[in-house]
Amino acid sequence: MTLTPDTTRRSSDDIDLLQVLETLRRAWIPLTVAPVVLAAATYLISSRQAPTFEAGTSLMSSMPDTSNDTLKGASVTASQLPQGAVDEVIHSRASVARITDLIGKSDLPADIKAKITADLGNELANDKYARVTVKARLDQQQRGVYDLKASAESPEAARILANAAATSLLAWDVERARSGVARARENLQRQLDNLNARLGALTPGSLEAQSLVAARGQLLLNLSQATVFEEGASGNLTLLAEANAPRRPVTPKPTRNAALVFLLSLFAGAGVALLTDALRRRVRIAGDVLQLGVNTLGELPRVPRIKRGQVVGLARTGQLYEPSGFIRVNVASAVSKAGAVIAVTSPRPGEGKSTVVATLATSYSTAGKKILIIDMDLHRPSQQEYWSVSGRPWVPLAGNTVPLRCDVTQAIEHPTQASALDVGGGVHYLPAGETGRRAAALLSRPDLPDLLRRWAADYDLVLLDTPPVLALADAYVIGQKMDGMILVVESGETSLPELQRVLGTIGSTGAQLIGVVINKVAKSGAGYYYNYNYNTNSTLKS
Repeated sequence: MTLTPDTTRRSSDDIDLLQVLETLRRAWIPLTVAPVVLAAATYLISSRQAPTFEAGTSLMSSMPDTSNDTLKGASVTASQLPQGAVDEVIHSRASVARITDLIGKSDLPADIKAKITADLGNELANDKYARVTVKARLDQQQRGVYDLKASAESPEAARILANAAATSLLAWDVERARSGVARARENLQRQLDNLNARLGALTPGSLEAQSLVAARGQLLLNLSQATVFEEGASGNLTLLAEANAPRRPVTPKPTRNAALVFLLSLFAGAGVALLTDALRRRVRIAGDVLQLGVNTLGELPRVPRIKRGQVVGLARTGQLYEPSGFIRVNVASAVSKAGAVIAVTSPRPGEGKSTVVATLATSYSTAGKKILIIDMDLHRPSQQEYWSVSGRPWVPLAGNTVPLRCDVTQAIEHPTQASALDVGGGVHYLPAGETGRRAAALLSRPDLPDLLRRWAADYDLVLLDTPPVLALADAYVIGQKMDGMILVVESGETSLPELQRVLGTIGSTGAQLIGVVINKVAKSGAGYYYNYNYNTNSTLKS
């Protein structure tokens, strides 16, 4: 395998990083425009939303349980609340009704009262709560602080709603403490009623009557104390501080929302771009091909917008001179025999196979070699656009002694009349001529390999410009009988799955792949051998 200088100086990690940066660079317009547009839209939408204010208050749960012997163990202070009890209570129907009543008695505008009342009712029906929320900060003994947050359309409304929620919760807590004392009082009352009934059935002054009268006195005392305790019963919760009207709304926050949307969309866009690139991984530089275990013959750069007829000049003295020379050296080291016949193809149309044929032939000619180009793309031939053929002489190929005007189909059908155009510099060119299915069928003739080798005897190298392999099987048919095949892929366009599929097919046909040429490589990804003084930025197509 021949390694390019570019691949020997880069590690796989460097290549991966460069690929990531190159992917993001190619997508920089949507990656920046989309987040800016979304952020601007978010800012406008947020700034037009009605503000929401949030007020908070806190309740403490820390008082221990106490009981009184008079009430036979009944607690005069409410017991500790289990986890989640306060949240359930504040969102109960009774608490919502009490809060609604307090809001209705406030001085808030009628429309805000109606909105809060409607929202509380809807939240209760849907079991989803946003107007009033509770956050508990408790220890293992359920002692700690309950934070109440209330949201409303104005600072004053938020304050009143928070205080109403706290008032409702405190009232419920006191009621549950009083309910225990009330049950104890009712029990004492029943005992007293029973004692009075028994006294009515006894003889006044009897010993039993006297005993019951004494007991009744004690019950009357206890009952009076129970009434007092019921009035003074207290809950477990204590209000720490009333809510204050907030100064700033909690929503909307246009600037923050816009910044978050910008960052999220930027990261999401980058992720989508990288994921898409990973799923549709493209061949960009030699390292991508080397990872598949395939030899790379070199890279051709993107060149300025020129006509195909100018390519030969660039390969002789211009921007394509160095990279085509590098490819020539690698091809010569892989196929050293004289008169070798090499088929040049590509996965898809437009990847630059014809450009590679023209530049490689020119590079060989500058080295003093004699080259024969045969345009065997009998569907969309293009070699005639690279060479100046007007007025050029015809030269006979092996097996013919009379130079006649000829094309590929005529040369195959009548080998004794085969001739090629002398386009100068030791390069001879046999044009495609007739195109279509009938002409392409000639490429399957069993005597074609022998005919090509006969013609190649008078040349140092024969280059066959063949059709793309993903479109037609012509290149496979030709390549399996030749001395080698060169595959041309376009940087940034040919996907790795496509390349792997082509490589697998080439291997199954028995064709010998000399290596891959990467065409139209951007300056940022090009090897050092054409980064010296070239500024290249456009594309050549076959």
